[in-house]
Amino acid sequence: MIYLFTWNSPYLVRQKTLDWKKKFIEKNGDFNLSHIKEIEKMDNNDLSQELLSNSFLGWKKLIIIEDIPTSSSSKQNQEKQDFLYELLEQIPQDNIVLFSSSNPDKRSKFYKKLKKIATKIEEFNTTWEADLFNIIQKKYNWKIDRRAINLIIKYKANNLEKIISEIEKLLINYDFISTDIIKENIFPELEESIFQLIDDIMNLNIKNALEKINIILSQTNVYAFYNNLLANLRILVFIQKLKSSPSPPLKGGIKSVSEILDLKNRSFLVNKNYKIDFDKLQNLYIWLINLDKKMKSGKMIASEDDVLKYEIEKEILKLNL
Repeated sequence: MIYLFTWNSPYLVRQKTLDWKKKFIEKNGDFNLSHIKEIEKMDNNDLSQELLSNSFLGWKKLIIIEDIPTSSSSKQNQEKQDFLYELLEQIPQDNIVLFSSSNPDKRSKFYKKLKKIATKIEEFNTTWEADLFNIIQKKYNWKIDRRAINLIIKYKANNLEKIISEIEKLLINYDFISTDIIKENIFPELEESIFQLIDDIMNLNIKNALEKINIILSQTNVYAFYNNLLANLRILVFIQKLKSSPSPPLKGGIKSVSEILDLKNRSFLVNKNYKIDFDKLQNLYIWLINLDKKMKSGKMIASEDDVLKYEIEKEILKLNL
């Protein structure tokens, strides 16, 4: 029997795998259990022996394989994937093989074959904040305020592993976690900090925006900040352009804009209204893009962090003109 635990949440995939492992040991002991964590380093003969040999004394056998090797990562991994591909249909029915892999390469022939013959596939998807909220509330019932859950989801940019890690650390010192405790002890991820900054820029709250830049740059490299800022502004430029366009593809409204730009869980941005007009937004984006040209052409000293920070702030201040 072949099982696959997968999708976009490494934390949930790992927890489900560990639950299976624990229950198997409780029922059957650990003698017929193999947990392969680095399959690309395992000898093919040993791998074949693990997958195809019968269990000791006829008891059930569980083989856990973490992370399907991807064809794009290396020649060695491609060869390992090809070897596994040939073994899949030879695995005895009494052997339970669990593939535990978040975000596998779904285009590979191995994944397609695995999906076709697997006894069961379980997918763990935490794309939406509502999913994360329910997971956290269930795990930490009566230990964290509902508003604090929403806040830490935003602070950690929907990363479940980081959220769980931060909550576990806080519970060492606090019996109950409030929003104030989150604000006092946890610094927002770059993605969330950028989102708050851009919200100020889009609503022309220039003073608040400049204050946030100082806070972000106390924790983040200015070039990482600059690239992240451009990436997020680019999406908003496209959204505003399409929303104001009379072209036929947009007759479907917000849904059409989201589909054209493939926004997925960022679709909510289409609904937002801002004070900034399209011309100012587009000019800001072009001004910021030109900073990259200046650095690459030697017209700006790229090695000086303060210079780039000053130039970014100067371009944002132009919005008041």
